[in-house]
Amino acid sequence: MYPSKKLFGILFALTVATILEIIMVAGYYATADAGTFHFLNRFFVLTGGNFIGGGYIQWLTFFAFFWSMIEIKECFKNIDFHKRGYRLKLLPTNDKIVLMAQDVMEILVKAQEVEKTKNKNLLTNIIKKACTKFRTSKNISEMIEIISIQTEIDKNKSESDQSNIRYLTWLIPSVGFIGTVLGISQALTIANSGDMELITATLGVAFDTTLIALILSIIVMWFYHRLQEETDRLHDEIKEYVIENLVNKVET
Repeated sequence: MYPSKKLFGILFALTVATILEIIMVAGYYATADAGTFHFLNRFFVLTGGNFIGGGYIQWLTFFAFFWSMIEIKECFKNIDFHKRGYRLKLLPTNDKIVLMAQDVMEILVKAQEVEKTKNKNLLTNIIKKACTKFRTSKNISEMIEIISIQTEIDKNKSESDQSNIRYLTWLIPSVGFIGTVLGISQALTIANSGDMELITATLGVAFDTTLIALILSIIVMWFYHRLQEETDRLHDEIKEYVIENLVNKVET
């Protein structure tokens, strides 16, 4: 993601988390004195409605959650963009076609023209590098080698692009645990008061932060693992596509 997109994602996540927290706080105070709606009040406490009493931890957790989901969505959009490279039909898919040296040069020119129109993607980049290598070496093995090297480079770049998501998947449960530690610490400070109801309520709020954090972390991790699968599949399919429809068809 570009810096401007990252900043927009952060601000959007912060806005959504804040709006959600305002709703929870309003719900908490609206049901505070209504005995009939005690279960609703408990729900709003669980989700951070008691902001001063520790709900700010849930707010931070929601912020990290929405931020990570926005980053994951952008990565999925990026994968879809690179998949559109197949639509350019730069390589022949007919098994009967044999590519001569001149044909490879024509494919190289087409790939370069595509990149000039700001449609540069992983597929055109690998095709361009493979054709360039063939032009200089006329060696199939070296073509395969450059394709493999470029695929690994692209995988490493994708992994680097997802580093912030990995950090957020660690941050979400960590914030929840911090909330629990703070809650237990607060409960211990009022232990001498003898007010068991207050102590119990404080401990309940303390463990609420971890519960919400773990639930959100499970959701994020599921989408993140799906993203990793799609990312690996993208790079492997591009490599296979280029080898099958370019390298294997070249006549040396």
